[in-house]
Amino acid sequence: MKKLVTAVLISVALLLSLFMVSCDEGQLVDLASFQKKALSGKKCPGLSLVKLSGKINHFGIDIMADPPQYIDYHATVPGVKIRLAEYPFTKRLNIVSDETGWWTIYVLKLKGIDLEFSLIYEKEGWITTKSSKLLVTDEDNLDIAIQYIDPAYYTYAIKPMVESMIGMPIVNAMVVTVGKSWASMHDDRLPHGDPGAIAIMDPSVPAIGPVYFNEQVQPDPTWPSTSVDGGVTWINVPPGEYNITAEKTGVNYKTVKFDIKESDAENGIVLYIASPPDSVEGDNDSAPGMD
Repeated sequence: MKKLVTAVLISVALLLSLFMVSCDEGQLVDLASFQKKALSGKKCPGLSLVKLSGKINHFGIDIMADPPQYIDYHATVPGVKIRLAEYPFTKRLNIVSDETGWWTIYVLKLKGIDLEFSLIYEKEGWITTKSSKLLVTDEDNLDIAIQYIDPAYYTYAIKPMVESMIGMPIVNAMVVTVGKSWASMHDDRLPHGDPGAIAIMDPSVPAIGPVYFNEQVQPDPTWPSTSVDGGVTWINVPPGEYNITAEKTGVNYKTVKFDIKESDAENGIVLYIASPPDSVEGDNDSAPGMD
């Protein structure tokens, strides 16, 4: 009887969740069932419905313009398909960025038990990109962001430049921003990088990097530490799980996690990106361009 009551309550909660989602035109992603399986018969807590929303920024330089010019910081990319890397069934869901470049999903999860997953961004003709792992708690997260590189800029400018620099083809690249406490793609203050920081990858593996981005937002192996841009990349990183953080006297930084799978290359994933506010932000709250 107790199990029946529990099942009914969960069903009611799920129906309410579906109703709430239908009113707000967001996709429902039920991950509670996966969590319950992992509990192996232990008592299940209640359910939590969490809203996740993010923006896909159009990043790079418009090389087709004469002369080439930086793409507007506020530009976004509509029509991008989003899925959760750790939950393949989400590829069948219709999670797509709208005409403003924003997307929304609702995650049904067990209350008090956090989740971690990466987001995969895919659009025909663009560079398939996988985010760092996002921590999903019982609180809504409405400011997720990704810098989605312009395909022409990547193909005809960045890729040849980097391959010439490293003397071999690019298999993949992992990119973070070492930023100020306020760094965010939703914040107009620029530049948002924290200069003079040393980026650290753990475990250390035979990848090329860290290569820091210069003040023109280009990977530049002559830079010994972060510029005011804050960008850092590691190139041709082997499969594995990696923690990325940074060091600078007097500043504490967050750690981001990447999970590079053997199957990622087969699925067309080339770039691994952690964009602010979900990157390596520190507690340095100084103004843009300042130490």
